[in-house]
Amino acid sequence: MSTGRRIGIVAATAAVAMGMLTVTAPAASAATGPQQAQDLPTAQAKKKVKGPRPVSRTLKAVDAGESAWVQVKWKTDVKICDAQVTVRDNRHIEVDYPGEREFTSFSRGDSLKRGRTDFTAFRVEADYDRDSWALITATISYTDCEDDSPTYTRSTDLMLPVRA
Repeated sequence: MSTGRRIGIVAATAAVAMGMLTVTAPAASAATGPQQAQDLPTAQAKKKVKGPRPVSRTLKAVDAGESAWVQVKWKTDVKICDAQVTVRDNRHIEVDYPGEREFTSFSRGDSLKRGRTDFTAFRVEADYDRDSWALITATISYTDCEDDSPTYTRSTDLMLPVRA
């Protein structure tokens, strides 16, 4: 048997053993006492609401010195309304929004239902003289669709690849 094959068999065996330990560890810790076993389902039942967030933080590549539209695809686990997205430009990136506005919103309006996805679009022009990654920050403000709801905001850093 070759050395490479032996190493592969040992690695596969170790991976299976680690998988078994991972599967059995929660069961063993739940069995340590009746109080801990009762708390386990309650802790798992509480799901943290995340709100709107980008599906991916990497945008499509743009050519330096040329204006191009880019899109950010968003998802949410709660219904949101009155959404507005602004993108902070920097000394190398200029940002413009559709319709001469100071923000952008989803392609189908300013709301997004739980479990759905939609995108926002804006135009960028990158002033770079070499291939680079530009870090830009997108801030989404929204409400929870209730009367007199407060406005929530969340910022996310996005990566914009720039080709020189």
